[in-house]
Parts: sequence; structure tokens; C-alpha cells
Amino acid sequence: MIEVGMYARYVNTGTVGKVSEVKKIDGRMFALLEGTDLYYDMKYLEKTDKPAEKKGDIKEIDLNKERQIQDDLLNAIESGEMGENAGAG
Repeated sequence: MIEVGMYARYVNTGTVGKVSEVKKIDGRMFALLEGTDLYYDMKYLEKTDKPAEKKGDIKEIDLNKERQIQDDLLNAIESGEMGENAGAG
């Protein structure tokens, strides 16, 4: 179980961040990751270690893409269009 304070990786994009909040939305659990300030469906998060910060080895995150993915996910949940396998790949 992923909890506040742990590091998690979103399997769809590889985004890694420290979990700063966990909450339930429409029966699903979401985690807020520091760095992106976006909520991720915990079904698609996996525990990971704190990423090493090496000069020249930091992956740049496309926040606009991440926000669009999150918006699409939340819209699908709210509209009831999201199936069990949505977001898995």
C-alpha cells in the first residue's frame, strides 16, 4: 500500500514523486505527487525509491501532458465512461 511520504512511480508515464496526499474520488483512490501537483490513480502507481538527482540525468516532465492525462482520467470517471482497464497502457 502506498502512503503519504512514500515515493511512487506512475506506470503510464514513468513520473516519480513523493506522495503528499491520498484521497478517494468516486470510489477510487488517488495520490497527489509532489513536483507535478497532480493526482494519480493509485491503481497505476508502484512504490519506488527516491530518485537520485545526478547533474545532467534529471528527466524533464511535460506538465501539460501530465495535466491533460489527469483531466481526461477525471472526466472519464465523472462521466461514467471509464472501464476497468482504462489508463493501463
